[in-house]
Amino acid sequence: MMLCWQASILKYSMLAFVGMSHSAFALDGANFLPDEYRQKIDVAVKRNAVDRPALLSTITWIKQLAQSTNSPEAIAELARLEYANAEVETEKNKRIELYKGCISTADKALAINADEIGALYWKAAAIGKLSEESGIINALRMTRPMEQLFLRVIALDEKYDNAGAHKALGRMYYKLPGFPISFGNKEKALFHLYKAHALFPDDIITRAFYAEVLLDLGRVQEARKHAEFILGTPVEVENSFRYSRFIEIARDIARKTGA
Repeated sequence: MMLCWQASILKYSMLAFVGMSHSAFALDGANFLPDEYRQKIDVAVKRNAVDRPALLSTITWIKQLAQSTNSPEAIAELARLEYANAEVETEKNKRIELYKGCISTADKALAINADEIGALYWKAAAIGKLSEESGIINALRMTRPMEQLFLRVIALDEKYDNAGAHKALGRMYYKLPGFPISFGNKEKALFHLYKAHALFPDDIITRAFYAEVLLDLGRVQEARKHAEFILGTPVEVENSFRYSRFIEIARDIARKTGA
């Protein structure tokens, strides 16, 4: 399936889809991902649950671009798309392999540029998903590398993916057991979720995680406020899959707090 590209990038994208050699559509200079490309990737990721064929087509195109240019940025975007594809895979074994593929792709970008923020972030996110699919021992083993990757992302750009690294660390510190079993820490969880909320106050995922920690710490009114915000926020159809579990968290908090 062909995607509709803006006229300004048609000369590059058409070559990608009609199967010409990779070198034929290599872009000049460092601008491998102009805004039109990024917008198409963003749409494909956002709509992963409702239009998987478009997502797979975008993966095919970005894979060609990444191979042609050897751009760490393009390779990192491929990892992002592969993560989005794994998210909507219903068969567990295939899902695990897709997350492993995302990590492998991210590693290719990091071998070229160790500070490629997208590669750092999507590798960490995929490790997190693999930890959810693993037993407790494997999950605990994966958390330190994931923590270090997210901390590097924050050092480079704490706003990346709606403060995604802050969100992930906040969730991880909250859910992990504390010392001596692991390094869970509610105060650290609160710090990172506060930061994420301060940076992106309308983010539903941040508010859901933040509300859970606040409720656990006895800050009931604050937790209820965040739950009410989530439940009062309209959700687009393409986001219903992505946000469903966070809305359920809000419903649970609303029930517990009598909202």
